Amino acid sequence: MDFKYRHILQNETQLGPYPLEKLRRVDTPTTEYVGEIKRRSQSESGMAKAMASEAGKRMLARGVMFFNRDPLCSALSSFQSYIAKFCLPEIAETKAPLPDDPRILTRHIKSLGYFLGADMIGICALPKSAVFAEETDCDYKYAVVLLNAKKAHITRQSYGREWIDDPCSFQSYQRCACQAQVMTAYLRQLGWRADSSIVDKYPTLMPQLVIEAGLGEESRIGIALNPFVGASFKVSAVLTDLPLECDKPIDFGLQEYCSNCKICAEQCPTQAISYVEKVEYNGYMRWKHDGVRCATGVITNTVGNICQRCTKICPWNRRDSGPEIFKGWDGNIQTLHDDVNRQAALRRKNGFVEPEEHLEKWWFPLMRDGGAIVEAPEFDYELHYRRERSRKARKEAST
Repeated sequence: MDFKYRHILQNETQLGPYPLEKLRRVDTPTTEYVGEIKRRSQSESGMAKAMASEAGKRMLARGVMFFNRDPLCSALSSFQSYIAKFCLPEIAETKAPLPDDPRILTRHIKSLGYFLGADMIGICALPKSAVFAEETDCDYKYAVVLLNAKKAHITRQSYGREWIDDPCSFQSYQRCACQAQVMTAYLRQLGWRADSSIVDKYPTLMPQLVIEAGLGEESRIGIALNPFVGASFKVSAVLTDLPLECDKPIDFGLQEYCSNCKICAEQCPTQAISYVEKVEYNGYMRWKHDGVRCATGVITNTVGNICQRCTKICPWNRRDSGPEIFKGWDGNIQTLHDDVNRQAALRRKNGFVEPEEHLEKWWFPLMRDGGAIVEAPEFDYELHYRRERSRKARKEAST
């Protein structure tokens, strides 16, 4: 194979739109591992337990799942199911004539992912602990993690638990799924084992892969957070045996930041996010997150289809997180923190409401009621302001 015109597969040129290459890399994740991390069952998730609760049973009895209440989210999620059922090709019996250099193959696969539209890509060895306990045949060597940012200008227009928030997530899920399915099909045609991990067919726990692949750190919210787009993203993964080079985890100072910043805990409508220090959970230290309380708040939300208040209000979710913002970034972590601190100050100054929220809601408040689509309740901003004033009063009284 002639590499005369393929220098990009051999040099250090930045491949994607975001400067991942400038992040500080560490040998082990900043999450402190203190014991064995055991494989979990999907039935142990907060959402699974919430759907088995009385509130979840009432939803099931009505035949209206939370992602089917809103017609836009229903349209997106039904197409997502179609993508997940896409018939992948059989693995070719003869392997294609590829270079035997893992570095070249890694840059080739990453370039493919960016060609397909991913915003960021990381690769890690697939930890057994990241594979759900039900998956008995998922023994791949590597995970190619494809990250897609959500539309920042849309999240600015919502309080974070309105009718647009779940469609905004599913719009990113669809991009993730399409990219993963195409990459998986490509690898199989080259003769390599591969499968996708996407919504409606997840064999893996995604936050752990995000952290291991160097795309984020564990946050107080209880999910992985990215230094450029905060928690406003979705991911998919391609699992494969193709020989690849793994990315190291990153350290952008999030553990110290989250130790001091408690905005997400203050603003969580269900108080599912911890105010206190980390505790041990399944072999590692984390801020305790009440997944059942969070998920129950999601499925019983009357003014929207889900709740993403924490990811909306987190200071790392910048007002503008497009790649052009970081084009000249030199790798200085303090620069990122200074920007995030400005975001936090602006959040507090505005009473944790974006100025655009009162002006630029283009979506209709619609929901399913039986066989009809009817006008739905909308978020009550006056209630938010009353609660904010009460919270401030309690805080001042305690000091």
